Amino acid sequence: METAYCIVIPLIFWSGTALLIYGRSVSGPLKKARLIAEKGRSAAKSTAVFGLWKRFLAGRRKDRLMLELSESLAYIRNIAVLGQAGQISAELLLSELSDFAKLLGPVFSDMAVSLRQGDKNRASEALYSVLGESSARDIGSFLASWEDIPPAELIQSIDLYRSGLTEARLTKQRRRDEVISDLVYFPVVLNCMVVLLNFLYVAYFLQQKELLSFFF
Repeated sequence: METAYCIVIPLIFWSGTALLIYGRSVSGPLKKARLIAEKGRSAAKSTAVFGLWKRFLAGRRKDRLMLELSESLAYIRNIAVLGQAGQISAELLLSELSDFAKLLGPVFSDMAVSLRQGDKNRASEALYSVLGESSARDIGSFLASWEDIPPAELIQSIDLYRSGLTEARLTKQRRRDEVISDLVYFPVVLNCMVVLLNFLYVAYFLQQKELLSFFF
Protein backbone atom coordinates (compact mmCIF):
# COMPACT_ATOMS: atom_id res chain seq x y z
CA MET A 1 0.00 0.00 0.00
CA GLU A 2 2.79 2.44 0.93
CA THR A 3 4.55 1.63 -2.35
CA ALA A 4 1.38 2.46 -4.26
CA TYR A 5 1.12 5.84 -2.51
CA CYS A 6 4.76 6.57 -3.33
CA ILE A 7 3.98 6.00 -7.00
CA VAL A 8 0.49 7.54 -7.29
CA ILE A 9 1.11 10.81 -5.41
CA PRO A 10 4.17 11.88 -7.45
CA LEU A 11 2.32 10.82 -10.60
CA ILE A 12 -0.63 13.08 -9.75
CA PHE A 13 1.69 15.96 -8.86
CA TRP A 14 3.71 15.83 -12.07
CA SER A 15 0.60 15.26 -14.16
CA GLY A 16 -0.91 18.42 -12.73
CA THR A 17 2.34 20.30 -13.35
CA ALA A 18 2.41 19.12 -16.96
CA LEU A 19 -1.20 20.24 -17.46
CA LEU A 20 -0.39 23.69 -16.14
CA ILE A 21 2.65 24.05 -18.37
CA TYR A 22 1.43 22.40 -21.55
CA GLY A 23 -2.32 22.64 -21.01
CA ARG A 24 -2.83 25.39 -23.59
CA SER A 25 -1.58 23.14 -26.35
CA VAL A 26 -3.78 20.22 -25.34
CA SER A 27 -6.91 19.76 -27.43
CA GLY A 28 -10.03 17.78 -26.78
CA PRO A 29 -12.10 17.78 -23.56
CA LEU A 30 -9.50 19.77 -21.60
CA LYS A 31 -9.49 22.53 -24.18
CA LYS A 32 -13.29 22.65 -24.21
CA ALA A 33 -13.37 22.78 -20.42
CA ARG A 34 -10.91 25.67 -20.46
CA LEU A 35 -13.00 27.54 -23.02
CA ILE A 36 -16.13 27.03 -20.92
CA ALA A 37 -14.30 28.28 -17.82
CA GLU A 38 -13.05 31.36 -19.66
CA LYS A 39 -16.54 32.11 -20.96
CA GLY A 40 -17.87 31.70 -17.42
CA ARG A 41 -15.33 34.18 -16.07
CA SER A 42 -16.15 36.64 -18.84
CA ALA A 43 -19.87 36.31 -18.14
CA ALA A 44 -19.30 36.82 -14.41
CA LYS A 45 -17.24 39.96 -15.02
CA SER A 46 -20.05 41.45 -17.10
CA THR A 47 -22.66 41.12 -14.33
CA ALA A 48 -23.85 44.00 -12.16
CA VAL A 49 -22.71 42.17 -9.03
CA PHE A 50 -19.15 42.05 -10.29
CA GLY A 51 -19.34 45.76 -11.13
CA LEU A 52 -20.53 46.54 -7.61
CA TRP A 53 -17.73 44.42 -6.18
CA LYS A 54 -15.13 46.28 -8.25
CA ARG A 55 -16.50 49.63 -7.10
CA PHE A 56 -16.45 48.39 -3.51
CA LEU A 57 -12.79 47.39 -3.78
CA ALA A 58 -11.92 50.69 -5.47
CA GLY A 59 -13.68 52.57 -2.68
CA ARG A 60 -11.81 50.61 -0.02
CA ARG A 61 -8.48 51.38 -1.67
CA LYS A 62 -9.36 55.06 -1.97
CA ASP A 63 -10.25 55.16 1.72
CA ARG A 64 -6.83 53.73 2.58
CA LEU A 65 -5.12 56.27 0.32
CA MET A 66 -6.97 59.18 1.91
CA LEU A 67 -6.16 57.89 5.39
CA GLU A 68 -2.49 57.61 4.46
CA LEU A 69 -2.58 61.16 3.09
CA SER A 70 -3.88 62.34 6.45
CA GLU A 71 -1.09 60.43 8.21
CA SER A 72 1.44 62.03 5.87
CA LEU A 73 0.17 65.46 6.88
CA ALA A 74 0.61 64.47 10.52
CA TYR A 75 4.20 63.50 9.70
CA ILE A 76 5.05 66.86 8.16
CA ARG A 77 3.23 68.63 11.00
CA ASN A 78 5.74 67.11 13.39
CA ILE A 79 8.50 68.51 11.20
CA ALA A 80 6.92 71.96 11.38
CA VAL A 81 6.42 71.73 15.16
CA LEU A 82 10.10 70.87 15.64
CA GLY A 83 11.00 74.02 13.73
CA GLN A 84 12.67 72.15 10.87
CA ALA A 85 10.30 73.36 8.16
CA GLY A 86 12.63 76.12 7.02
CA GLN A 87 15.55 73.72 6.80
CA ILE A 88 13.99 71.23 4.42
CA SER A 89 13.16 71.78 0.75
CA ALA A 90 9.95 70.63 -0.91
CA GLU A 91 11.87 68.03 -2.91
CA LEU A 92 13.51 66.60 0.20
CA LEU A 93 10.19 66.64 2.07
CA LEU A 94 8.50 64.67 -0.68
CA SER A 95 11.40 62.21 -0.76
CA GLU A 96 10.92 61.62 2.97
CA LEU A 97 7.18 61.17 2.47
CA SER A 98 7.85 58.60 -0.26
CA ASP A 99 9.75 56.54 2.34
CA PHE A 100 7.09 57.11 5.01
CA ALA A 101 3.98 56.28 2.95
CA LYS A 102 3.45 52.77 1.59
CA LEU A 103 0.59 53.29 -0.87
CA LEU A 104 1.26 56.93 -1.75
CA GLY A 105 5.04 56.50 -1.73
CA PRO A 106 5.33 56.28 -5.55
CA VAL A 107 3.16 59.40 -5.93
CA PHE A 108 5.31 61.43 -3.57
CA SER A 109 8.41 60.15 -5.36
CA ASP A 110 6.99 61.29 -8.72
CA MET A 111 6.23 64.69 -7.21
CA ALA A 112 9.84 65.01 -6.04
CA VAL A 113 11.09 64.11 -9.51
CA SER A 114 8.77 66.68 -11.10
CA LEU A 115 10.08 69.41 -8.79
CA ARG A 116 13.64 68.39 -9.59
CA GLN A 117 12.80 68.85 -13.25
CA GLY A 118 11.22 72.23 -12.59
CA ASP A 119 7.67 71.08 -13.38
CA LYS A 120 5.81 72.41 -10.35
CA ASN A 121 2.39 72.18 -12.00
CA ARG A 122 2.78 68.45 -12.66
CA ALA A 123 3.89 67.91 -9.05
CA SER A 124 0.81 69.80 -7.80
CA GLU A 125 -1.56 67.60 -9.84
CA ALA A 126 0.00 64.22 -8.95
CA LEU A 127 -2.16 63.50 -5.89
CA TYR A 128 -5.34 64.59 -7.67
CA SER A 129 -4.61 62.31 -10.63
CA VAL A 130 -4.54 59.34 -8.24
CA LEU A 131 -7.28 60.24 -5.74
CA GLY A 132 -9.61 62.38 -7.85
CA GLU A 133 -10.55 64.56 -4.87
CA SER A 134 -10.41 68.35 -4.85
CA SER A 135 -8.83 68.21 -1.40
CA ALA A 136 -6.00 66.10 -2.84
CA ARG A 137 -5.37 68.78 -5.47
CA ASP A 138 -5.16 71.46 -2.77
CA ILE A 139 -2.80 69.37 -0.66
CA GLY A 140 -0.65 68.59 -3.69
CA SER A 141 -0.35 72.29 -4.45
CA PHE A 142 0.49 72.93 -0.80
CA LEU A 143 3.28 70.36 -0.78
CA ALA A 144 4.69 71.53 -4.10
CA SER A 145 4.77 75.11 -2.74
CA TRP A 146 6.24 74.10 0.61
CA GLU A 147 9.20 76.46 0.36
CA ASP A 148 6.97 79.45 -0.52
CA ILE A 149 4.74 79.20 2.57
CA PRO A 150 5.74 81.24 5.66
CA PRO A 151 6.72 78.87 8.51
CA ALA A 152 4.21 80.58 10.81
CA GLU A 153 1.34 79.50 8.56
CA LEU A 154 2.42 75.88 7.99
CA ILE A 155 0.94 74.30 11.11
CA GLN A 156 -2.39 76.10 10.70
CA SER A 157 -2.59 75.08 7.03
CA ILE A 158 -1.75 71.46 7.83
CA ASP A 159 -4.39 71.34 10.58
CA LEU A 160 -7.03 72.71 8.21
CA TYR A 161 -6.23 70.10 5.57
CA ARG A 162 -6.25 67.28 8.11
CA SER A 163 -9.55 68.51 9.56
CA GLY A 164 -11.09 68.50 6.09
CA LEU A 165 -9.90 64.97 5.39
CA THR A 166 -11.17 63.73 8.75
CA GLU A 167 -14.60 65.31 8.23
CA ALA A 168 -14.88 63.85 4.73
CA ARG A 169 -13.95 60.40 6.04
CA LEU A 170 -16.49 60.59 8.88
CA THR A 171 -19.23 61.75 6.51
CA LYS A 172 -18.50 58.86 4.16
CA GLN A 173 -18.50 56.43 7.08
CA ARG A 174 -21.89 57.71 8.27
CA ARG A 175 -23.35 57.24 4.80
CA ARG A 176 -21.93 53.73 4.64
CA ASP A 177 -23.40 52.92 8.06
CA GLU A 178 -26.79 54.19 6.89
CA VAL A 179 -26.68 51.95 3.83
CA ILE A 180 -25.70 48.95 5.93
CA SER A 181 -28.48 49.74 8.39
CA ASP A 182 -31.01 49.91 5.55
CA LEU A 183 -29.79 46.58 4.20
CA VAL A 184 -30.07 45.01 7.65
CA TYR A 185 -33.62 46.25 8.30
CA PHE A 186 -34.94 45.63 4.79
CA PRO A 187 -35.53 41.87 5.34
CA VAL A 188 -37.33 42.68 8.62
CA VAL A 189 -39.61 45.20 6.91
CA LEU A 190 -40.19 42.81 4.03
CA ASN A 191 -41.12 40.03 6.43
CA CYS A 192 -43.59 42.31 8.22
CA MET A 193 -45.17 43.22 4.88
CA VAL A 194 -45.52 39.54 3.99
CA VAL A 195 -47.22 38.86 7.32
CA LEU A 196 -49.55 41.82 6.81
CA LEU A 197 -50.45 40.74 3.28
CA ASN A 198 -51.08 37.22 4.51
CA PHE A 199 -53.36 38.60 7.23
CA LEU A 200 -55.30 40.69 4.70
CA TYR A 201 -55.62 37.68 2.42
CA VAL A 202 -56.98 35.43 5.17
CA ALA A 203 -59.16 37.99 6.97
CA TYR A 204 -60.57 39.93 4.04
CA PHE A 205 -60.03 38.35 0.64
CA LEU A 206 -61.17 34.85 1.61
CA GLN A 207 -64.21 36.29 3.32
CA GLN A 208 -65.12 38.30 0.23
CA LYS A 209 -64.54 35.24 -1.91
CA GLU A 210 -67.01 33.25 0.19
CA LEU A 211 -69.59 36.02 -0.10
CA LEU A 212 -69.17 36.21 -3.86
CA SER A 213 -69.58 32.46 -4.13
CA PHE A 214 -73.23 32.83 -3.10
CA PHE A 215 -73.92 34.98 -6.20
CA PHE A 216 -71.98 32.97 -8.80
